[in-house]
Amino acid sequence: MPLLTPEMKKALRRVQADKLMTKKDLAKVLGVTEKTAQSLTRDNEPQEMKNKVFNAVVSVIAENY
Repeated sequence: MPLLTPEMKKALRRVQADKLMTKKDLAKVLGVTEKTAQSLTRDNEPQEMKNKVFNAVVSVIAENY
């Protein structure tokens, strides 16, 4: 399973802040539940996740940088 690094989590939070998105909006963009979006942005610990979620996170970060 792919690993979401602390740098990727920071980038995802930055995208969320730049676009003035709530967790619900972020979840909708990523195609995940709101609870999953919360866990993705909660802390800076490396986190394993499913390929679908990882690909969505990477594409959202890439589109907004």
